[in-house]
Amino acid sequence: MKVNFSKKEEVIKKIKGIIHPTYYHSNFARKSDTTFDLNLKQNRTIVNLHPASVLIPLQYENSIWQVILTRRSMNMKKHSGQISFPGGKFEDEDKSLDGTALREAFEEIGLSSINVSLLGSLPSHETVTGFRIFPFIGVVSGYEIQINSPGEVSEVFKVPLEFLLDRKRYSKHLVKWNREKRSFLAVPYGPYYIWGATARILYNLSKIFSS
Repeated sequence: MKVNFSKKEEVIKKIKGIIHPTYYHSNFARKSDTTFDLNLKQNRTIVNLHPASVLIPLQYENSIWQVILTRRSMNMKKHSGQISFPGGKFEDEDKSLDGTALREAFEEIGLSSINVSLLGSLPSHETVTGFRIFPFIGVVSGYEIQINSPGEVSEVFKVPLEFLLDRKRYSKHLVKWNREKRSFLAVPYGPYYIWGATARILYNLSKIFSS
């Protein structure tokens, strides 16, 4: 059934019906539906993966659903300038993986947990840089764009959810890294080049949404 993206409750109902509950990621373990960077294989045996969580914030405004994304600061040592979700490494004081995503969202873009209603989670994703990322989807209300940590985030912007759920907009790209050719998914949007783990997680959502 085709979803009408201008219908607020219809989209929420659809998403809640296709994703995992929040508690699906109650530990750091690799699940059977974990996805991987295009240059990795599922049977890899790296054991020292760093757990990290991201929040996929959905906000309904002007009769359309949008996804809140960030551009990382050029001052960052790793992944500078890249498009990402609010999120980061799991810290010892975090009580849960979804708690990590919410904490980071507040620290980076001032999005308080009281303004987020979690819908559930997506499959975890392993990166070539040694992270296992746990994505959580949340509906945001009463939030105005701001930057709490300019040292980490240089820009906050929104992309229509319908655009990001269109699988035809995703393509495989190649880059030369450490003298090797590596492939990755990308979904460009206007001046924003969304690629790597962020694009793969969004592609996972688009794939599940259209199934």
